[in-house]
Amino acid sequence: MTKTAGGFADMRIAPQKADYAIGHLPHARPSGNTEASLWSERVPPPCDSYGEPALPAEAWRRLLDDTAPPADDVSALAAIISLAMPRNERPEALAGTLVSRFGSLAAVLTASEQALRSVAGVGSHLISALCVVRDAALRVHRAGLQDIDVLSNRERLYAYLSAVLARETIEQFRVLFLGSDDRLIADEAQARGTVNHTPVYPREVVRRALEVGAVCIVLVHNHPSGDPTPSQDDVAMTRQVTSAAAVLGLTVRDHIIVGNGRWLSFSDAGLL
Repeated sequence: MTKTAGGFADMRIAPQKADYAIGHLPHARPSGNTEASLWSERVPPPCDSYGEPALPAEAWRRLLDDTAPPADDVSALAAIISLAMPRNERPEALAGTLVSRFGSLAAVLTASEQALRSVAGVGSHLISALCVVRDAALRVHRAGLQDIDVLSNRERLYAYLSAVLARETIEQFRVLFLGSDDRLIADEAQARGTVNHTPVYPREVVRRALEVGAVCIVLVHNHPSGDPTPSQDDVAMTRQVTSAAAVLGLTVRDHIIVGNGRWLSFSDAGLL
């Protein structure tokens, strides 16, 4: 992050000598419910145009049984493929190819359209289905932040931010706008940049906070390198926004940097 002529700051990743406490996001399976198990008994697996299941019935039962071990990435992706492409006779083969190519189901869901189309057998229907699944997952995470004290529920907050940012290939700067009770009013992307910098305009951040009626804000950005260690310029930018906000009675409660499965809180690190 470098100082701009306008007095604002750009975020850049720079080598650091300081050691900060880096948090790691837990890997947890969402809890299921009895209704899901009953639903799996009532509803037959999706069928293709010839009336044959796109996946074996046993595979669908395993996916819908909330008492069973979590499905592996290939099996879960194969189910998505069979729904989006019912005529595909080998959904597990295509799923295996995609997971092998991108590394995980999460990476497949966040891959670009261009990257997905480079894989043989992937078309518009599947790409659309993957977008829907990713959007649904983000909505579930965001719903977990509604009507709660966001800053007192850090695990939910970090899980949501990781889902939004952890696999982004360019830097993105976001702001969480909070009310007096630390409840979420809005979460907005303020800027997108390149692989190692994003322009940040303190006056625009403060202006938007006033527009939505926020009394405090949380700054968020990602490091595509995967390392959430802050640069000196990240620290300087945070101070600039904090100063601009204070003039109008707004408080910067935290600045969170998201890496790949890791995060750093300026508040916890004593950098605010």
